Amino acid sequence: MNSRSSLLAIALAAGFISCFSGTLRAAPITYDFTGAVSGNQALGGSHVYTAIGGPNLTAISGSYGQSGSGAPVSGSAFTAGGQLVGNNRGSDEQGVGVCLGTACNNGHLNDNPEIDASAREAVRLDISSLVSSFGSFTINADSATEGEQLGIFASNVGGTALGAKLGDATSTGGNLVITPTSNYLFFVADNTTTSGADVLLHTLTVTPSAVPEPASLGLLAAGILGMGLIRRQRAGAATV
Repeated sequence: MNSRSSLLAIALAAGFISCFSGTLRAAPITYDFTGAVSGNQALGGSHVYTAIGGPNLTAISGSYGQSGSGAPVSGSAFTAGGQLVGNNRGSDEQGVGVCLGTACNNGHLNDNPEIDASAREAVRLDISSLVSSFGSFTINADSATEGEQLGIFASNVGGTALGAKLGDATSTGGNLVITPTSNYLFFVADNTTTSGADVLLHTLTVTPSAVPEPASLGLLAAGILGMGLIRRQRAGAATV
């Protein structure tokens, strides 16, 4: 009886240890927004992006409604409009941006005026297919020239307004790790002026959450079941 109890206790302990140390982590999933075609390319009001090993993500173009010359804040309204622009002109200006105004009517867009003519543009990214499956996100974003900030916001429930600010990315700042709190992400021109800021999302790398290995779960289940049997046997012996 004692040896059986010891073996089952060891299995239970091994299961707990394995569940914490023996985890499977899937390879990071990277969505590339730069595109393969040189120059500005009109992508329409919404565009679907794919990545190997991950679900599709849908981006939609628009602008935010912050008044005055201040930077966007939580609660700024989002209005769909304009169109997404695939941009791949060089080492700095690469990614997906927003074009608003008369320059957005051609299939191959002009660079004069720039794609950020309104300086209030926003890209809304639907990440609902990721929220239930993944944890932290690593952002690598280029904000075009001159180091403008690319503000990253969560959203309200309906995706109609900016929610909590999750961080700022710049073309020189490297990766930014964020944890999503809603089904949408907003990427906005986060500046304090009325012109000269770009939204240009470069890549989005999704780091899946760790999950326990099947073998570890099996050990844990066996240990828990065994401890339950031991308690039943002891309870039976006590009543004899």
